[in-house]
Amino acid sequence: MFSFHNITANNGWAMAAVGASIVFSGLVILSFAISQIHKLLALWDERAQYFGQSKKQGLEEETKGPGAPAYSPPHIPPVDELARIYRPLAKQLKEPFDLIQLFEKTKEMDIPHPHLSIKRLREAGYLLPQQQDLFIWNKQKDN
Repeated sequence: MFSFHNITANNGWAMAAVGASIVFSGLVILSFAISQIHKLLALWDERAQYFGQSKKQGLEEETKGPGAPAYSPPHIPPVDELARIYRPLAKQLKEPFDLIQLFEKTKEMDIPHPHLSIKRLREAGYLLPQQQDLFIWNKQKDN
């Protein structure tokens, strides 16, 4: 029943060859498709060029949308003006003070953008680090 004679009589060799060739050709097509996927992605990125609208136009429509307000960065005054605002707050605190205390004072006074303002004061040298997480106001910068 399972001899080579029965395989030959019932076209078993041909079926095996056709099955192997179907599997092999499927693998070849799959590997070719994977090797060309970068071209498909490039085509997708430039689809606006092929459909008649500019890429810039498409991006503006996606980001803005109907009636969406445009982004405007927060207005932060110059460092000298920030120093005039924050100097009295820092004098109210016992030196050396923690920046969290200064931040809480700014929240009580409803001063906008305290994180950015304190960062700019540190970078400009108005707030000097003393110990770990403790700062003092630079009195030499006041003059």
